Amino acid sequence: MIKVMMKGFKLYNHNEWPREKIMEYSSKRMREMIKHAYTSSNFYKTLYKSAGIEYKDLDAVPIEELPMIDKEMVRNNFIDIVTDSISPKEIEKAMENSELMVRIGKYILVHTSGSTGKPCNFLYDIDALDMIEANMVRISIGGKKEIGWSDFPIKVLYVASVGSGYASTVLAMNGIKKYRAKSMVLNAADPIDTWKDKIKNFNPNYLAGYPSCIKILADMQQRGEVNIKPKKIITGGEPLSKEVSSYLSSVFDADVIDYYGCTESIFLGMGTNWYEGMYLMDDMNYVEVDEFGRLIITPLYNRIFPLIRYRLNDVVEGFDREYKGPLPYTHIKRVIGREEEIMWFKNENGDKDFLHPLFIDDLDVEGIKEYQFVQTSDESLILNCIKLPNAGEDVEEEIKRQLDQFLSKKKLRNVKYEVHFTGTLQIDKITGKVKMVIDARKQS
Repeated sequence: MIKVMMKGFKLYNHNEWPREKIMEYSSKRMREMIKHAYTSSNFYKTLYKSAGIEYKDLDAVPIEELPMIDKEMVRNNFIDIVTDSISPKEIEKAMENSELMVRIGKYILVHTSGSTGKPCNFLYDIDALDMIEANMVRISIGGKKEIGWSDFPIKVLYVASVGSGYASTVLAMNGIKKYRAKSMVLNAADPIDTWKDKIKNFNPNYLAGYPSCIKILADMQQRGEVNIKPKKIITGGEPLSKEVSSYLSSVFDADVIDYYGCTESIFLGMGTNWYEGMYLMDDMNYVEVDEFGRLIITPLYNRIFPLIRYRLNDVVEGFDREYKGPLPYTHIKRVIGREEEIMWFKNENGDKDFLHPLFIDDLDVEGIKEYQFVQTSDESLILNCIKLPNAGEDVEEEIKRQLDQFLSKKKLRNVKYEVHFTGTLQIDKITGKVKMVIDARKQS
């Protein structure tokens, strides 16, 4: 605990560095990571040599001339990317485990969700996880509601955090155990009318989850149905608008932190309600954008599984290395490529309840490549699916079995649905990503 706290205060000190020093530090760490990958990873040595890049070139070759990689390349070359000798059988066994985070000796295997295609895996070492936890110290400092020693043991409420599909949440849930913190999850899979009783005697210092789900709890607080007083609200997984940020800050009288991360790099950056836009922490990741505004990252803190110039599907707006603001890091206006919609329905009792698209991520049917929900009314939806060539004859039956379970748990058995098999899904024209949820009522 002390070790992580000290790392956190050290990272906080980087907030006071001049921009030039941050970029010098980031570039130096980038070159170190490239050399480490070249000498310790069969994948990178082969990749760079095929591009005519030798080890002696690594100090001078322009970063933008190094080959980019993506999720498909990681999926196809996982074992060759790893920089330590781990038994392939151990890795394969861990990949078969359905848990989001699986220990392999002193390392942690993390699965991505399948919301944007076929799931993938990434590996973290203990030092990397410590560094991510240390960032929680950094982002907790500042604002009007300071976290102090009197707040320990920390109490954290994760709102509809769909732990089975959100790496940051699961990591946090595991990490805070070391600090004897108390935590509670309000899961999107549970009926909304159970939330009030569940948190009746739990008053958290931290409130965390998807913005859309925290807003639901804020609405409940506005109506006097719950009464909690968190100091910090940490949102992630979806874009956070100024309006929602102001609303959450006002309702809970708390600081709002917009946490930006992904499975490939669990901490990328953050925004807060006390400054504009979002900062990408250059001391944690070397960041670039391509011609379409897609973010390219190189995590600088995870040596077991280097991702050098890894292109995400996230599209960012206003990428600015020269931004003059309160922090010395690269600045963006917002992430515009990760928004999903909640589906609100009328439940069995005639009340409103919701299905969150990232809760539906738990839909896991062998033989299905991708799927997309189309809400057609407040009591109906269509599930569009793309089948793999090896899909069994019972694939539709299994989809309906799992979906019936979701609807039953949420008391939404009245919602009617159809399963359609199709060759393509609707693509967002801006981001190039398949939206998981489409509201057909808005298109009519």
